[in-house]
Amino acid sequence: MSSLMDYVSRVELVVRNYSEFRFLVEDMLNMLEFESRLRNGKRYIKLDCRCKVVFIGDVHGDYYTLLNIFEKIGALDILKNGGRIVFLGDYVDRGDEQIRTVAFIAMLKRDWGDRVVLLRGNHEPPPNLMPSPHDFPYRLVEAYGFANGEELYSVFQKVFASMPLVLYMPKRLVAFHGGPPVTRLLAYNNVDSILDVEEKDFEEVLWSDPSDDVEEYEFNFVRGAGLIWGEKVTDMLLKKLGVFLVVRGHEPCNGYMFKHRKKVLTLFSMKGYYGNSYAGALVVDSEKLLDLDSTQILSYVEKSIVVV
Repeated sequence: MSSLMDYVSRVELVVRNYSEFRFLVEDMLNMLEFESRLRNGKRYIKLDCRCKVVFIGDVHGDYYTLLNIFEKIGALDILKNGGRIVFLGDYVDRGDEQIRTVAFIAMLKRDWGDRVVLLRGNHEPPPNLMPSPHDFPYRLVEAYGFANGEELYSVFQKVFASMPLVLYMPKRLVAFHGGPPVTRLLAYNNVDSILDVEEKDFEEVLWSDPSDDVEEYEFNFVRGAGLIWGEKVTDMLLKKLGVFLVVRGHEPCNGYMFKHRKKVLTLFSMKGYYGNSYAGALVVDSEKLLDLDSTQILSYVEKSIVVV
């Protein structure tokens, strides 16, 4: 099996060659589409393994910090031993090494299949929800020329559309990029109906933020999209799904932060762009989570956060 340095070497070779890079991205697309068919098109993944699970927040093209995280937590060993790595979205835009970042992640997906989970972030946008900045298409053109860059971005749009939006670990936690599908949460009581989001729910899942100053929910005027949701919504979500914790990304912070009395954990895995000194990740033993009550889980989760 490849070492981390092997991956670095392979990334350097691939990003220099348009045809090889495109072939790699198309491999990732084929895997994501195959997994989607296995889920019958559902946009959430149910994960019930008894293994280590790693959660990584927004990367935004910060390739070298991502490598540091992988090295510190022994991510490849976790994969080799049957564990999972869950990315919470926002792989591109802003950072200097966006192409290397997506090449590395695509290689991981190709090599490890469903052990690597790629959730969709708001910077993997549908056409009607474009973020700003969204400089990734221009990075592709800069690297490979106008025609090739545009063709590559059209492939990436299919990649983004194939990504799931939610990861659900029964009796443990739920993970997504921004926030819960509040409209569905209020309308339904069963897990499948709540989490099998439709396109009309994308804005809530990709753009929303938690707040300790809001009781229920309101429009997210700061972002101009999504919702600000309060602890009442979190409590309803946890109760209906039968879980203890929300893990999400989306908000810049110094590696991690908690909201709603530590029931919502935000991870941010890009360092420096927002003045943050640290990048964060979470490494949990999913079997151990089953043996703990809600109070013990929150304490265990806090101790399982890794910063670099």
